[in-house]
Amino acid sequence: MEQGRGWQLNTDSNNSKNKSARILLVVALLLWGLIGGAHAFTPTPEQIEQFQQLPREEQERLARQYGVDLNQLMPAGAAQAPAMPADTPNQRKMLGQPDVVTFPTENVQPPEPATADTDTQLKPYGYDLFSNNATAFQPNVDIPVPADYVVGPGDTFVVQLYGKENASYSLSVSREGVIQLPEIGPIALAGLKFSEAQGVIERTISEQMIGVKCSVTMGTLRTIRVFVLGEAVQPGSYIVGSLSTMTNALFASGGITPIGSLRSIQLKRQGEIVTTLDLYDLLLNGDTRDDARLLPGDVIFIPPVGTTVGVSGEVRRPALYEVRGEKSAADLIRLAGGFLPTAYPSASRIERISTQGERTVVNIDLARAEGKNLAVKTGDVIRIFSVLDTMENIVTVAGHVKRPGINAWKPGARVSTVLGSIRELLPNPDLNAAIIERELPPTGRLKIISFNLGEALTKPGSAADISLQPRDKITVFDLEKDRSKLLEPVIANLRVQASRENRQKVVSISGNVRFPGSYPLTDNMSAQQLIALAGGLSENAYNLEGEITRYSLDAEQRQQIEYVDLKLASAAQYPLREEDRLSIRRLPDWSPEETIELSGEIRFPGKYTIRRGETLSQILQRAGGLTNEAYPEGAVFTRKDLQVLESQRLQELKRQLESDIAAANIEQQDDKEKVNVQDAQQLLKNIEDVRPLGRMVIDLPLLVSKPEQQDVRILSGDTLHVPRHKQSVTVVGEVQFPTSHLFEAKLDVQDYIERSGGTNLKADKSRVYVVKANGRVFLPQKSGWFSRDMVSVEPGDTVVVPLDADRIKSLTLWTSVSQIVYQVALGAAAVASF
Repeated sequence: MEQGRGWQLNTDSNNSKNKSARILLVVALLLWGLIGGAHAFTPTPEQIEQFQQLPREEQERLARQYGVDLNQLMPAGAAQAPAMPADTPNQRKMLGQPDVVTFPTENVQPPEPATADTDTQLKPYGYDLFSNNATAFQPNVDIPVPADYVVGPGDTFVVQLYGKENASYSLSVSREGVIQLPEIGPIALAGLKFSEAQGVIERTISEQMIGVKCSVTMGTLRTIRVFVLGEAVQPGSYIVGSLSTMTNALFASGGITPIGSLRSIQLKRQGEIVTTLDLYDLLLNGDTRDDARLLPGDVIFIPPVGTTVGVSGEVRRPALYEVRGEKSAADLIRLAGGFLPTAYPSASRIERISTQGERTVVNIDLARAEGKNLAVKTGDVIRIFSVLDTMENIVTVAGHVKRPGINAWKPGARVSTVLGSIRELLPNPDLNAAIIERELPPTGRLKIISFNLGEALTKPGSAADISLQPRDKITVFDLEKDRSKLLEPVIANLRVQASRENRQKVVSISGNVRFPGSYPLTDNMSAQQLIALAGGLSENAYNLEGEITRYSLDAEQRQQIEYVDLKLASAAQYPLREEDRLSIRRLPDWSPEETIELSGEIRFPGKYTIRRGETLSQILQRAGGLTNEAYPEGAVFTRKDLQVLESQRLQELKRQLESDIAAANIEQQDDKEKVNVQDAQQLLKNIEDVRPLGRMVIDLPLLVSKPEQQDVRILSGDTLHVPRHKQSVTVVGEVQFPTSHLFEAKLDVQDYIERSGGTNLKADKSRVYVVKANGRVFLPQKSGWFSRDMVSVEPGDTVVVPLDADRIKSLTLWTSVSQIVYQVALGAAAVASF
């Protein structure tokens, strides 16, 4: 086996260990392949795992050498390593791949990424350079060979002869450093520069081959072995291309560990330091002058990192930097890319570990020369703070304006100079009241000033046109929208400022104003100003009197409540105090517009405004009465509050019916008591489909003819629908063919049922009932109608044959539910049929 190939060269202490492991694996493989059977020597799982960590090429080479089936050492179902591309070994080596197995150094961790809090954990600068794919940084082998390239064994020359003889030769430099040129013999080239080697070949051919000229170029370049040692991620021996530089070898080794230096990377040749590479020159300045080209046997040594200083805060590249020649704070700021525009260098500081091992802070003014020249020490962290978020010499405009935002404050600025005119406001502004929020020096306590916006804009320079101070905020209100959201942060700040000695400067107003709620208390604020802040009185406000509720503490610190009657005509003379509550009453007997809607066979249908206590007969008289085609017996009168109650009742019945069906299905029942699922689901669907009507049964013919006996006091939202004269009788429910029939006076209930095919098997014949056209329901047991001598079925009536609920156990509500559903549905159908 070729020495020096197959094992990573780490440190001297690891060589014997790696060699022993390799020999043990080879012996295990040899014994396994030769002996076999029950007496075969079986390698340990650790040995197999070490073998499996070898590159696929190395595994196949060992297997071929000792005649071992490689699949025997692979776990069952394991994916086979992908086949390597059909390239030459030299090509693989020139890509920077190690020629041996590499074992990472123990306890090497990649740099931890910086957290969101860069002030507490800074990321070392420059190490992410090696986080990308190393193959992207391999030397380009297709470029022309530089003239100073040193020729060595393994290089190939392409010699093209022309003139008296024409031939082309590809000649490799041997281990002795010579090429064998046909018809001439050996030519020594090793150690020469490429330009010198070209000259030697051309002179030799021109001297020894008369009439022949030549063209000399480089073919395949050799590979060289170099060592990357020290704080590399994978230190060891590497085969790289002869055009490779120090950075190419660093990338081939996986980069530099976080404890390795980026600024003092040494290139050693025959024990002497040839050059030192500072990667900061490459990263910060793009300078590659010190990135020297490698020669065979070169050693790249990465020492531990030196002095480090952190820079955080308002700089372009916050990070931990390795210091090499940088001594002052200004030097570190330059490494960090300089200040951001938001930086405030005068308030900087250095966090430092003292000689006693304690953390301390040094304030530094980086805007001055003495601060810039301050010397830094290892472990320092320079923290650059930002300018304050607050802005000075501004006036803020908010609320119902066209251009809200920040405006520059100038001496002599007033409300009119900032807002301009009423045209700068959005439509429908509240011109009676606006506020200014002002910060009082030196504590910054909030003070609120209210003013008449319309007067301030129309009369510039007047008392209402208040002089502004820096950082004032003007808030303009919308006359149509609630202003509580605009005032919410103001009220919250005023309540935070409150204490036992200084009660919160907040007052409230309730009752009949546009926008009741809490408002800031301004200096010398009157009840009239509070009403203006609340948008003014509403249309139903009682503008004669109001009431102020006032809270105070007596001498014994007990709360006292005082009620102050307020004459609104002189509201400007009533000053308010902290936490006062103003109540504005409503007009006596005032109510919004109330209407009733009349439709159907009425002479003048439509909506009519009503007054309190007015009756239905009076409204019908105002509407001109009924037409000749009217059928008052089928009138449908509805009311909103009854509609709500009806909806609630239907929902209760639905929930109870669902519960009964579930209980009946769980209980043990005989075949006759089994719940008919289709019937149950149909009934539930009927309940869901019913739209509550809110119908109230009235006798319209009696109401029209004798209103003193039966009349209805109407409410807002009532409706009355009078249909045309009807000629049909409808039969629904458990009959063979539910339908409507032409009314015949001689027919009774049973006759109409028989005309619909008679009842079916699910019908309850004993509970047949009639829903009259006006909504009344007549049951057979109570009315006695269903004897043939007393039948009275009229046009517009509906005969209902209900489901036999007695045959279904536990469903006692079915009868009442179906009756309600039919009654509501029939009322709605009567309205819709017009």
